[in-house]
Amino acid sequence: MLKPGQLRRMDEEELEQKLKELKEELFNLRFQFATGQLDNPMRIKQTRRDIARVCTIITERKYSIHPEAFEEAAEVEAREAERERIEVEEEAREEITIELEDVSEDEGEELEGEEVTETDDAESEDASPED
Repeated sequence: MLKPGQLRRMDEEELEQKLKELKEELFNLRFQFATGQLDNPMRIKQTRRDIARVCTIITERKYSIHPEAFEEAAEVEAREAERERIEVEEEAREEITIELEDVSEDEGEELEGEEVTETDDAESEDASPED
């Protein structure tokens, strides 16, 4: 089922293409129904309604009926895009944080090993002058 908000986000060319696809689908469904090959006859009704939705949106645009609906659809799309961008940024921050923690742990282990080596070197230098 097509939702009006999705259709309102499409441009005229996309709507015309969608209408063409739906009409072809309806033709095929009717042919399958006539030959007894259609499993779900409710698909015919659903496709007819989808065609009506697309035609309604095309008519609204043609006569500038409900222009605020198109603005609302554009705003919804912008909000969804912003929400998606924020989610991607948060995921990236989490990945970077995890990587930094891993690097910090690795460096901490390396530093611990270096401190022991430096201490051993310092003790050997202290021991040399005393001899």
